[in-house]
Amino acid sequence: MSQQILQDDISLTCFKKDFDRYSWSGLWADLMSGLTIAMLTVPQALAFALVAGLPVSTGIYASIFSAIIVAFFGSSRHLIVGPSNAIAILIQGGIAEILFTYYRDVTGPARDELVLQILTQLMLLVGAIQILAALCKLGRLTHFVSHTVIVGYLLGVAFALAINQMFPLLGMSVPMNVSSLFERGLYIMTHLTSIHWPTAVVGGICLILLLSLKKISKSIPTGAVMLGIVALVAYFLDYFFNYFVANGFQFFDWNYIESISSGITVVGDTRGVGLIPHIDFPYFDPGIMNNLLPVAFAIALLSVMEATSAAKAIASNSGQHLSTNQEIFALGLGNFFSSFIFAMPVSGSPSRSSLNYENGGKTRLAAIFSAIMVAFIFFAFGFLIRHIPIAAFAALLVLSSASIVNMKQLTICLKATRSDTFVLILTFLSCIFFSLDMAFYIGVILSITLYLKKAAIPQLVEFKMDENGSLHRIESDQAHEAREIRLIKVEGELFFGAADVFQSTLKSLAEDDRTTKVIILQLKNARDIDATSCLALQHLFHYLKSSGRYLIACGITHQIWDILSDSGMVDLMGKTHLFIFDERNPNSSIQKAFTKAYDLLKTETGTKEVEVFESIPILAKEEVLPETA
Repeated sequence: MSQQILQDDISLTCFKKDFDRYSWSGLWADLMSGLTIAMLTVPQALAFALVAGLPVSTGIYASIFSAIIVAFFGSSRHLIVGPSNAIAILIQGGIAEILFTYYRDVTGPARDELVLQILTQLMLLVGAIQILAALCKLGRLTHFVSHTVIVGYLLGVAFALAINQMFPLLGMSVPMNVSSLFERGLYIMTHLTSIHWPTAVVGGICLILLLSLKKISKSIPTGAVMLGIVALVAYFLDYFFNYFVANGFQFFDWNYIESISSGITVVGDTRGVGLIPHIDFPYFDPGIMNNLLPVAFAIALLSVMEATSAAKAIASNSGQHLSTNQEIFALGLGNFFSSFIFAMPVSGSPSRSSLNYENGGKTRLAAIFSAIMVAFIFFAFGFLIRHIPIAAFAALLVLSSASIVNMKQLTICLKATRSDTFVLILTFLSCIFFSLDMAFYIGVILSITLYLKKAAIPQLVEFKMDENGSLHRIESDQAHEAREIRLIKVEGELFFGAADVFQSTLKSLAEDDRTTKVIILQLKNARDIDATSCLALQHLFHYLKSSGRYLIACGITHQIWDILSDSGMVDLMGKTHLFIFDERNPNSSIQKAFTKAYDLLKTETGTKEVEVFESIPILAKEEVLPETA
């Protein structure tokens, strides 16, 4: 147990373990893996920045500087972080809502400046939430969010990405008065006449090119190759167009060609994006940050869930031990730093992380090399990137939306249990009809509610002793047999949500069978006993005492003993009625509890029946109490 606790501690020097016995062959493997990952990262970083409605620099800086910080301080050797689809859509919705609420009339460059100011405040909140969660060691709380919620949410994100990217793919403007995915999908179907056909043709060509490249080979970085081809074509077309117009060539109607091409939106000038980002303190507006807090919580939690799930999936194959809190701490540092350089939030990328492991990446240097390669590619070929039509990125995102959801996981979640199916479908429908951050919270709350519903029902299993002193579980058809001594094994949570069920079940058992004189509770597998549980034990003790009966507890761990002692239950019940669990002799506490029960019955019935009780066999030594499923 102590080893596990140490593994989840936060360290600033966890990277040292990667360089024990590091070799030149490992360095070469990390370098090649980093180059391959960078080819996949650049188009995704650009595309996700455009999805979020942000300058492309925000995605590039996040993929370089924030990614290096996370790789340096994270616990996983193979995790690759960067902007993600789901978080990009959350950012777009959160910033759009702030702009609509506070700055509806602001347009042009002033609006672009406001977007970056809102982004820095959002990133400050996200980073602070994650760092505080890691320092308070709240990594285990992520286990309370069912993976079904994530699958349902990602299914909604896939639909959101496809529907939202249909607007730039078809050259349609996004109306201000529609917000939900349902309304946007309905708007597209009812306004097909407003399609800008030159943009739609460019988008269609890019889709065909992507599908053709995928058909040739799945190992080709199709996004990077397609964008490279489109960038070169657009660059030379722009060059020759300007050359022909400048030299007066009249064999084309240049005015008509210009009128068509002017409607095709491109990335724009990237020359203002420097190799070193402009570092400045984040903007701070309490009113705006208060409105951004729900979105920040959703982004922080989703970022953690994506990163930890991707890291765990690879660690299950690599055998590496991970620290959830260390991973959250690294993400928090990366996102907190993003607020100073106007960058997007980062999250774990399952596709790029898997590619890193499959390509033979050995250490976190692969992620660092990847970030350096991203910087080189962007700043070396930025003059080409600015010519890429937005429709090309839209085609890439529409096609990649199908790969967001793992179909095998989706099938399992739909078929596993009714509650899983219900959570998945409700989370997905919430994405369709509500905002994505609200849908995420609905799924999380529903998941926690269902967990608490199950956890609030402790399992009480009764055992009886045979003539040889062996214990056997009492089946339902034997539950109403009269017994003076009842041994009840308590399993599961006994926190405040389960205490009432625990108390009422035992009280009803004592009310139904008046022949029961002693109730023995075996508490070895009871968890999370709190003040409410102690009050429930107190009420049960007083109820039995008022009717001349007794309550004994055995199998008490040292942790439970401390709680009972601090709450006064030890003094109330008496130390002679409480028996601590001994790991060297697991059944000694049960033996002592039965002995005490016999003594109590002897005292009550008198010396006449002493021989009867002395003849009852005690539980055989070292015989383990049967476990219940």
